[in-house]
Amino acid sequence: METGWPQTSSSTSSLGSNLDSLSRLSETLKAGVAEADDRVPKPSMSTPVQIPTHYTWEVEGKAVSVELEFDFIDRLSMEIMRGFALVPKRGAEVGGVLLGRIEISDRVVIRVEDFEIVACDYLKGPSFLLSPNEEARFAATVKKYDGAQGRPPYVVGIFRSHTRDNQIAVAQEDVDLFRKYANDPSNLILLVRPFATKASVAGIFLEEDGDFRREPSLKEFPFRRRDLGGSPLPKNSSGEEPPPPTPEPDLRGWSKDLEVKLSESAKGPSPVAQDDSPSSRFRRKWVLIPLSFIFLLLGVVAGFQAALVLNRAEADKLAYESLGLGLDAERQGEGILLRWDRNAPAIRFGRRGTLFIEDGEFKKTVRLDEKNLQNGGILYRGVSPGVIFRLEVETQRRGLVTESIQFTPGIR
Repeated sequence: METGWPQTSSSTSSLGSNLDSLSRLSETLKAGVAEADDRVPKPSMSTPVQIPTHYTWEVEGKAVSVELEFDFIDRLSMEIMRGFALVPKRGAEVGGVLLGRIEISDRVVIRVEDFEIVACDYLKGPSFLLSPNEEARFAATVKKYDGAQGRPPYVVGIFRSHTRDNQIAVAQEDVDLFRKYANDPSNLILLVRPFATKASVAGIFLEEDGDFRREPSLKEFPFRRRDLGGSPLPKNSSGEEPPPPTPEPDLRGWSKDLEVKLSESAKGPSPVAQDDSPSSRFRRKWVLIPLSFIFLLLGVVAGFQAALVLNRAEADKLAYESLGLGLDAERQGEGILLRWDRNAPAIRFGRRGTLFIEDGEFKKTVRLDEKNLQNGGILYRGVSPGVIFRLEVETQRRGLVTESIQFTPGIR
């Protein structure tokens, strides 16, 4: 019975020695991990994230840069698309002056920050060709931003949308307009070609050796914020329909009540019944209090209406950043699933739509109401290898928006 106990002391001593070794090993490992952790670079929480505010246009070998503010691109794109929707197939051109500042050091930096549209009556067709009266209007616009005293923003060039042909190039009338109203070697000409199914394409033209090239720009680029590296504008991604408009307050009761009280106040007290006693003066004071309250309410309503107008204008700017419909098609079973972006502004604010299907010799037209548009797609049982879909959406404020897609099996 005593054979097991003598070994217990030796085992306890060995166990204590092992625990000491494990403890030293643990401390060594902790020190090694801490040292390795110190060597790993930690991200600086104080370094701010730089969000680009403009697109820089540069051409290798040229000592000039053009910076286009993204806010400028957003607003000018809206104006160009408005003109593009005025005339079917081609679209009307719009034009005007570019505003900003120019910095000259080892290279020339042209900063384009704003613009002003010069109205055209299109007496010569949808091109931006100005009559003498319209040229006078153009001259008056340039004069408003006379940069002789160096105070920005001043005129840094001219622009127009380009819907004449596929090649984006300067025309002689562009050069003539430039010579008359923006004739400075540091100024530029901006041309933007709009498209209904994709982003607009722009070209910048600078004067070289006393003239402008009549060929396409040295560097064309998509004229859209998100394609140029800019942060996207906020948009509704929940898929919900826009909230219904706020009902306007009914002022008829207030107006009638106000008219009665004003007429009673204008008549004044009758000479026979005039009472100048303290109690009468007290009653007259109480007549003025409701009138003051009514005027206050009218002021609040007027401010409310003004706020609604401003909010609509801001929402309009954000909602129509892009006029695309986001068409996409894929094979699903024996049919083709055609989808569009329900959150696209043209879909969200669309009143009705028409889908044209061209399947070989077979052609079909499908009418879509607001509910159909919000469904986001249809399933079509195609026959031929290639089916062409064209969706036209009539929006509440911007006319017709069109996008096409051809589905070929195996190609996305």
